[in-house]
Amino acid sequence: MKPNVKDALEEWKEASDDLRDSAVNALRLALPGLDYSKTPAYCCPVTLTISKPNELGDGRVCIDDDTRATVELEDVPNAVIAEAVDAVFGIAWFDQADGPLEDAGPGTYNYDDETTGGEYEVVLRDNETATGRVYVGYVPVPYAAELLDAISTARERQKKQPTAD
Repeated sequence: MKPNVKDALEEWKEASDDLRDSAVNALRLALPGLDYSKTPAYCCPVTLTISKPNELGDGRVCIDDDTRATVELEDVPNAVIAEAVDAVFGIAWFDQADGPLEDAGPGTYNYDDETTGGEYEVVLRDNETATGRVYVGYVPVPYAAELLDAISTARERQKKQPTAD
């Protein structure tokens, strides 16, 4: 390989590593409690898991070789999911939701972003803990960070609200 090509590839690799490190930092700041985890052999180069399950659910965030993020969270309070999704996307953005997700009730709500190829799915469950699932696949890191930050913000706000006894 020509020396100038080799140098250019080394420069690219360094920039790619810096980009990945910045992505990890942004995601960890967006959702406190995310921390490095052992990455399974079949998975992306970086896997972050929630180190404090039950506070904001349980799950992981992966960053692939193209610096796209995949978010898989379980047991997130339905009210947190609804507030976060409506704050980020606006009202009635997801399929099957004609109004705010808070009013939509239990079900599966999807959105496919044709521009980025990202896939979004939220599941609001009618279970005794009123918790659901958030899945976001193959999205640019800023999109994932925005949603994770909205989830964290919604949870903080809701925890401060007095409960009705």
